[in-house]
Amino acid sequence: MDAQEVCLVLNISKRSLQSYREYGIIPCSFIGGKYVYKESDLARILTQKSK
Repeated sequence: MDAQEVCLVLNISKRSLQSYREYGIIPCSFIGGKYVYKESDLARILTQKSK
C-alpha cells in the first residue's frame, strides 16, 4: 500500500504517517523512491488501536 492508501485506512494525515514511520510505529519499506506498507502491519495496528 502507498502512503495515501494508508492515510485513508487509518484516518490520519500524511504528516502523522511520517511521524509514525520515523518513530517505528508503522513499519515500511522504501522501494522505487516511495514508502510502501504491508497490509498485515496495518491490520495489526488497527487491532491494537481498537483495544
